[in-house]
Amino acid sequence: MLSVLIQTSTQATARDGFSYWQFEPGVRLNLFYDDNVRLSEIDQQNTFGTVAEVYSVFARRTEVSEFTLRAAAENLWFSDVSELNTTDGAIEAAYSLNLDRTTLGLASSFVYDSTLTSEEVTSGIVQVSKRRSFFDVTPSIGYAISERSRISASYTFQDVSYDDASDIFLSNYQYMQGNLNAEYDLTERLTLLLGLLYTNFDSQQDPDQSDGYGGDFGVRYQWSERTTFRALVGARKVDSRTVIDGIGINNNSTGPIFQVAFDRELGPGLASVSLERSLLPSGRGTLLDTTQAIVALSYPVSERATARIRAMGVRNRNPDDGFVNFNDRDFLMLNPGLRWRVAENTWLDLSYRYRYQDREVVEGSADSNAFFIGFGHDWLSR
Repeated sequence: MLSVLIQTSTQATARDGFSYWQFEPGVRLNLFYDDNVRLSEIDQQNTFGTVAEVYSVFARRTEVSEFTLRAAAENLWFSDVSELNTTDGAIEAAYSLNLDRTTLGLASSFVYDSTLTSEEVTSGIVQVSKRRSFFDVTPSIGYAISERSRISASYTFQDVSYDDASDIFLSNYQYMQGNLNAEYDLTERLTLLLGLLYTNFDSQQDPDQSDGYGGDFGVRYQWSERTTFRALVGARKVDSRTVIDGIGINNNSTGPIFQVAFDRELGPGLASVSLERSLLPSGRGTLLDTTQAIVALSYPVSERATARIRAMGVRNRNPDDGFVNFNDRDFLMLNPGLRWRVAENTWLDLSYRYRYQDREVVEGSADSNAFFIGFGHDWLSR
């Protein structure tokens, strides 16, 4: 597939007489201390550790196309809980082609990581480290009907598997999602948005399947060249099927979905706020009704220093109304930091991370405090 994409990009370059390519390798090293690395309610363990990452990004651009490829490998080492030591890897590829009115896209990724990080947002399973293989691919197409109106469609397929899934109460699964969207510019600043979606979830270990349907509408408003606001609201319906003691059980549930996002450029910095309620796939063996809020701020306080903060809150619930199970949980993460640019492509990082988790089926809540000091360097090449 990559061979075909590169050939297509090369042909477009020859036709338009314009091309630009970039290769950027880099390295990152963090030393840290975490006072509850497993985010556990009991038997909390503190540890020192390191995070070492090497990565590279290759990009090729023409007047009508763009291709990017990113590969990374990361090693996590813990001084006092060696069973959590892990080496993760990821490769991501994306290609887009812009014709007169049509835009074609293809994005794909493969991630080989650990439940220590991959299940933090949806299931909260961070007490053990088991390997996860994650593959997804998303083709998309967009068409400009007129100067004011546009339509687009996309399809996402995901395949996720875990080592010893049954031993850690997780399930391998496949997930599919189809989206159909339309936009219409009422004015130069105000755009109407309309979206429809379909999801299908199939758990491999458990006899659980579900189909989800939803739709939303809203607006995008360009307050200024640097400020954008987007809001959508709608509803979803989930039809799920499971088997208990040999008896098939069907459940139907409905609920709201919404998206609210605010983005503002602050010179070289950025402020971003988003709030979203949606259905997310999980290794727990079901789609989760997830409400997620994210606040991110990056602002230069001097010529060399940049202050950063990222906060995330997640509320997961089983889609079946009124039914409490292992999926019901609340999670909060707060991560402020300061980056000092030593040279053009070299920096030092100092940051703090706070995590909080409360699961309905476990007595008590858990929190964690972690401190990081890091070093990073990029080698820019063209």
